[in-house]
Amino acid sequence: MGPFKAKNSVRLPSVRALLLSAILLLSASTGLTQEEQKTTAASEKPVGIGLEEILVTARRTSENAQDVPIAISAMSASDLAREQINSPTDLNGKVPSLVVDTGNTMRNTETPTIRGQGSQFGSAPGVVMYMSEVALPADPVANYQGGPGKFFDLANVQILKGSQGTLFGRNTTGGAMLLEPARPHEEFSFSASGNVTRMAGESGVQADGHSYQAVINFPIIDEVLMARLGAKVFDRDGFTEDVVTGKDYDSKSYWTGRFSLLWRPTENIENYLMLNYSDSSDNGTATVIERINREGLNKAIPSAIGAGLITTIIPGVDLSQTANAGCLILNVYGPSSNCGQDVLDEQAARGVRRVQLSADPNDQLESGLYLDKLSLALNDSLSLVNIVSYSTMDHTYRWDLDGSRVALNEFINPDDLDNANVETFSEEIQLQGKALEDMLSYVIGAYYSETEAKGNIKATSLMFVNVDQGYTQSNDSIAGFAQSTIDLGVTSEKLAGLNLTAGARYTKDTTKGTGFITQIAAGVFPLADSSYVTEISSSSPTFTLGLDYKFENTMVYGKVSKGYKTGGISTVSANPDHRTFDPEYVLNYEIGQKSDFKIGDLPIRLNTAIYYTDYTDMQVSAPDAYIDPNRPSPVAQLGQANFNVGEAWVGGFEMDMMMPLSERLYFIGTYGYTEAGYNEFSYDYYGATPQLDCSGNEITNGGKLELTCVPFRNVPEHQYSLSLRYQLPISDQFGELEAAITYAWVDKRYTALTSVPEAEPGVWMPAVGLTRGSIDWRRPFNSPFTLRLFGTNLENKKYRISNSNQWNLTYFQSSIYSEPRNIGLEVSYEM
Repeated sequence: MGPFKAKNSVRLPSVRALLLSAILLLSASTGLTQEEQKTTAASEKPVGIGLEEILVTARRTSENAQDVPIAISAMSASDLAREQINSPTDLNGKVPSLVVDTGNTMRNTETPTIRGQGSQFGSAPGVVMYMSEVALPADPVANYQGGPGKFFDLANVQILKGSQGTLFGRNTTGGAMLLEPARPHEEFSFSASGNVTRMAGESGVQADGHSYQAVINFPIIDEVLMARLGAKVFDRDGFTEDVVTGKDYDSKSYWTGRFSLLWRPTENIENYLMLNYSDSSDNGTATVIERINREGLNKAIPSAIGAGLITTIIPGVDLSQTANAGCLILNVYGPSSNCGQDVLDEQAARGVRRVQLSADPNDQLESGLYLDKLSLALNDSLSLVNIVSYSTMDHTYRWDLDGSRVALNEFINPDDLDNANVETFSEEIQLQGKALEDMLSYVIGAYYSETEAKGNIKATSLMFVNVDQGYTQSNDSIAGFAQSTIDLGVTSEKLAGLNLTAGARYTKDTTKGTGFITQIAAGVFPLADSSYVTEISSSSPTFTLGLDYKFENTMVYGKVSKGYKTGGISTVSANPDHRTFDPEYVLNYEIGQKSDFKIGDLPIRLNTAIYYTDYTDMQVSAPDAYIDPNRPSPVAQLGQANFNVGEAWVGGFEMDMMMPLSERLYFIGTYGYTEAGYNEFSYDYYGATPQLDCSGNEITNGGKLELTCVPFRNVPEHQYSLSLRYQLPISDQFGELEAAITYAWVDKRYTALTSVPEAEPGVWMPAVGLTRGSIDWRRPFNSPFTLRLFGTNLENKKYRISNSNQWNLTYFQSSIYSEPRNIGLEVSYEM
C-alpha cells in the first residue's frame, strides 16, 4: 500500500488526536485577538443576495462557470455546508442527469451515472471522480472510487456532463466529478466545528452520531509559502440491528486528514503540494431478503454437483423440479422446514430495520493521495504545468448479499484479506498558452498512468459451495492531447465573439492480468480449479469540436465530442474465451445556453442544455457459466464476465435556475428529462439456468439472448429540485439568521443490465422525493460562532435504494433500504 499504510505502526485514535491537536496548537500560536476577530467577522458579513460566481476548472484553468461552453453543475463550499452534502450520494436529485447509487453492491460504493453512462461490474468507471485534477483510485472489480471524506474542506464540486473527449478524456464516457479542495491562501484563518445527530428510531433501533473537524490556514513566509492543514472525524451508529448478535449494520465511521502547501518563490513559479489520507471502518451493509427463486435453485443445484444431465433423461419431464433438489439442500443447509418460506416470513415480520445475517458484514477502506502541481510561467503568454500523483486504496469487506441467515450468496473474507489493493502513479504535463493578442488559447499535453491492482475474495454460494478467487492486474495508459479555442474575430470583425473550440486526444491502454478460481461443494467435491494469464491492448482517438457565442450576459454554444472507455479483463470469468472485452464508445451532441439577465430589478441565472448520445460497443456484465469439455464429468463453473453487446441512444434536457426573489429570499431550481433505449442488444448467453428474453422464450446456455426491449439502466425520466433560502429580518447585533429548504425528486429507474422486467423481481427502484432543510444563525452577538440546525429525509421515508438482481444467478431477491430521517445540531467557530 505504499507510504499511506499505517495499520501496524500507529493506532487510529493516536493519529486522530495528533492531527487535531496540531491544528489547535497552530491556531492558538498564531491566533487573532478578540478585537481582530470581531473586525474580521464584521468585514465578511454579506450585503444583500446576488448571483454567486463559482470558479471551475473544466478546461484545466480557473474560469467563471458561466463562461465555459460545457454543461456543468457546480456547488460552492457554502452550498455543500448549508445542505449537508457530505458524499456523492447526497447529490441525488440536486444535479440533472446524475444518479449516484450502490451499483447493486454495498452501501458505501457510491457509483455515479451521468446521462446513462456509469459503471459495469469489473470494468472502468464511465464517470471518473477527480480530486484537484487527479483521478481517484478505483477498485477494478467493484468500481469504488477513492475513500470516505472526499467532500471534506472543498472549495467546490463540479459535475461535467457528457463525454469530455479531450482534457478529461481518460475513460470518461459519461462525464466527470471534480472535487476541488480549498487551497492555502495568504491570510491566517482557522475554523472548527462539531455536531451531534440522531436518526429516527424504529423497533428499538436508535442511530446517534457525532463528527468534528478543524482546518487551519497559515502563512509560513509572507506571500511566498503558505500551508493548510485539516482533519475530520465522523462516527455514527448503524440504523439496522442484527436480532441475534446485536450488531448495528449501516454504521459509518471514518477519519480523514489533508495537508497542502502552496509555494510561490517567484512571480513565475507556483507549486501546490497536497497529501490526503482517509481511513474507514464500519459494520457493513444490511441487506434484506425478500424472495427466493425455488425453481431456479432446483435447476441449479443438480448442475452444481455435476448431475445436470440426469434431470433431462426423460423427454418432457423436468426432473429438477420433481426431485426438488434445490429445496432439499436449502432445508438442510438453511436450515429451513419449507424451502425458505420460514426465512422469508421471519424477515417480513421483523421489518427492514432488523435482520438476521450469516456473513458478519464489515467494511474497511483506506485510501491515500499524494499530488504535486507545478506551474511555471515561461513568459506572459505561455505556462508549463506538471501534475504528478501517487494514490493508494486498500479495501477489505464482508458482505451478506442475500440478506438472510441462509448462505445463498455471501462474501466471508477474513479481516486480513485484501479484496482490493490498488496503487496508481500518474504524470501529466501541459503547455498552456495564448496568442494572437489573447484571441487564441490552447492546451497541449501528455498523460501517463500506471496502476497495479490485486485482490482475493472468499465466498459461499448456494449454501454449500465454497469459492476462492483472486486476481492481479496492471494497466498502463498513455495519451497525448491538444485543445484550442480561437475567437473567429481574428479572421473577420463580423465574427468577433464567435469562438471555435477544437481538441483531440489519442489514448492507448494495455492491461495485463492473472487470476484463479476454485469452487468446492460441501468441502469435498471440486467444481472448478482454473487459473489464467491474459493481456489486452486498446486504443482510440477522441475529440471535442464546438462553437460558442457570447452577447451581453448570454452565451450560446454547440459541441460534439467522442468518449472512449478502455477494454479490460473479466477478473472473475469462468469461460477462457471471455477473459477480455473490448472498448466502448460514445458520440455526444449538445447545444446549450447560459445567461444572466434581469426581470425588473431581479437578477436571474438560467442555464439549459439539450443533448443526444450515440452509444456503441456497450460493455455489460453478465453471468458466465462454463462446462469444461476436458472434464470426464461435465460440471458447471460459475463466474461473471463483461461482453460487448450492441448499440443504444440517450437524449435529454437539463436546466439550472437561480433567482433572488427579493433582497432576502433566494430560489434555486433544477430539472432534468432523460430518455434512452437500445438499438441493438444481444449476446450469446452463458448462464447456468435458462433466462427469459424479449422473445418471451427461455434461452439456455449457448443460445442468443435478445434484450433490445429492456429499459435502459439508471435513467430516471424526470429529476428536479426546488430550493428556497430566506434571511430573516433581525437586528445586526443578533447576527444573521437564514432558513433553507430543498425538495429533490428522482423518478423511478431500472437497475438490471441483462434481465427483462418480468424475469427480475424488484428491478425497478421507486420514485422518491425528499426534503432537507437547515437553519443557520451566523455570528450571534458579533461572535465568531455559527449554530446550524439541519435535517435530511425530513418525511422519514423508507424506500429501496438497491436491488440484488440475483434472481437468475444465485436465486434470490434482496434489497438495501434508505437512511432514516436524520436531525443534527452543529456548532462552528471561524476566525
